[in-house]
Parts: sequence; C-alpha cells; structure tokens
Amino acid sequence: MRFTEDETKERICEVLEVVREQNPGKRILLVLDKHGSHICEYTRKRAHQLGIDLVFLPSGSPHLNPIEKVWDQLKWTMSPIIVQDEAEFHELVRDVFEQITQRISFAKKWAEKFLNFQKISR
Repeated sequence: MRFTEDETKERICEVLEVVREQNPGKRILLVLDKHGSHICEYTRKRAHQLGIDLVFLPSGSPHLNPIEKVWDQLKWTMSPIIVQDEAEFHELVRDVFEQITQRISFAKKWAEKFLNFQKISR
C-alpha cells in the first residue's frame, strides 16, 4: 500500500483496514502522532471496530517519534544538493526517503524499547 498526501480521516481508516487485512488474528498496536485525522472520534471508533489499539504520542515529543529521525536525515542529506526544478526536487526527496527508510534499525530499536517499557509499566 502506498501512502498519499491525503490525510483525511476516511483515508486513515482505509489504511487501518489494509493493516488489519494484512495481519489477520494478530494484535495490532499503532503509534500515531496527534494529527487531527488520527485522533478524531471517527478514526478511533473504526480502529476499535477493527481491533486495532492506537497509542498517541505526546505533543512536542520528537524524540519519541522515529519518523522525526527520518526527516532529520532527509534534511541533512539533501541540504547541500542543488536541483534544477520542482520535478527534480520531488524525485530527489522520494529517492533519498526510500534510501533512508530502507535502514530501519533505528525504528526497530525504538519499537523494542517502547514495547519493553509497556511490559514494565503494566
């Protein structure tokens, strides 16, 4: 599934449905930021119907959100690069993003740490 720029609550719920379809019978815990379409009642209700637990990151906590490391790396990698036009810029962003996200070790370590914390706090 490809994510799009469309961050409506309906689109988020479509993504939740695909996640559920791809993981039948498994416990699903999604960690989300507090974007309006993530925290609205419509999305939370659909997640509950699908048996998906949602955990929302506290506002102003980029150290808890692994995607922030991707954005930092993306900006650092791209800052010295000069492009000719908008199309080239979009292509560069896609390419660099793909390269960075292929290296998911930081996200894996974050998830392991978070899940271990969840076990300790119960």
